[in-house]
Amino acid sequence: MTEKTLNNSELDTMLAGRARAVEDWVEERFIDPHGVVYTALDRQTARPLTASCFDALVDMQKYVPGVAPADFWNYENCGMTTGAYLQALITRYEVAGDAEALARARRCFQALRHIYDMGKELEEGFFPKIYGGRFSNQTSTDQVLYAVMALDRFAPHAEASECAEIARMIARMIDFWVKRKYRYLYYHVPDMLWPLARFPSLLLLAYKHSGDAKFQDEYRRLLAEGVNRQPGESRLLRKRSGAAKTSDYEREQHAWLIAHLADAATMDIMELDYLLRHDPQNSWAGCWRESVRTMWEEGRLSIGEDGTYYIEVLVDMDTGAARRPVAHWGAGPRITGASSGWGSMIARAGVQAAAHLADPQAAIVIARKVLTAQDIPDFTYMNDPDRWPPELRYKTKFLSGDAVANWLWAYWQGRRDGYWPGA
Repeated sequence: MTEKTLNNSELDTMLAGRARAVEDWVEERFIDPHGVVYTALDRQTARPLTASCFDALVDMQKYVPGVAPADFWNYENCGMTTGAYLQALITRYEVAGDAEALARARRCFQALRHIYDMGKELEEGFFPKIYGGRFSNQTSTDQVLYAVMALDRFAPHAEASECAEIARMIARMIDFWVKRKYRYLYYHVPDMLWPLARFPSLLLLAYKHSGDAKFQDEYRRLLAEGVNRQPGESRLLRKRSGAAKTSDYEREQHAWLIAHLADAATMDIMELDYLLRHDPQNSWAGCWRESVRTMWEEGRLSIGEDGTYYIEVLVDMDTGAARRPVAHWGAGPRITGASSGWGSMIARAGVQAAAHLADPQAAIVIARKVLTAQDIPDFTYMNDPDRWPPELRYKTKFLSGDAVANWLWAYWQGRRDGYWPGA
């Protein structure tokens, strides 16, 4: 009997067993000596990347000069991966009451604190990317978002001393950005303004844990400026409205090209879901709810009929139907049309979005399809090497911490919210 012929009850049993096997695999393979969840592993060995995974074509200058490729890719998103895995574990604990899950969640908290403490080399509140397990002056607000929301989720189950640490960490991490007016370097960009729509949820979290009115005041100021009037990271909305220029390639295809929805849609939905659950009477709540719907409608376009996630898709200008593009490396945009294991991030976004949708079950059907389609070999960073130019094919050699941690998070949140039962 194949997965396609299983009924929902049999699928629930299969997914429950897979969740156990996937978590055991993460514990064996993906955890570094400090409890940090690796961003990537070697796809062949399921061990940390080494120099043998790369060749002379790999150019790190556009990222962080002087950092070895293996050091970079093993840890590039480790704040996100560790935060997502903590979310999965604490949700499993809430569903199943398993002491093992709580112990592992506590270890993830300690790993996030380890990263936070490393950031003190610059200043307290700086949450760095730790290439090679060491301090760097690089960070990103997506790392902060995942880490802070995970700390908030762990807090109700933390010891009193841990709660005090969590409150300090969250307040300092957000204050780092407020006092810089949301600007900080990003790779080769010296003073980048980060997406302002990412900060209202973070400011609300900082106020919740610190009680400091300055965070509440700043939260209200950003809302009054309209930073959440529309989705912060929509790929399609600006193209449909004409606010973003349509390229020659898009005109030829009579379709808009949108890409990397596992980044954009899933972070927007995470942020907006938090606002809707914690400030539901806000006058902006209607806009937030509509934005969740908009971002889910975009995110689901990246999932194929078989549950596969595609990095880029073309959206027909007339019908809105999505299709996989042909690889294109010539003049104009570089397009792979490759698949990736990051569909689990879309599944997690679907579970979070469902409560705010007119038809929640439609999102759950897609989330279940993705979870069913993925097993341990499928938690990849990028696939389809023939679709990539030679200098980027190394990206198809990785297993992805983002993919596996979000699969577990999506599965357990779906269980907690009653979208599918356990075995």
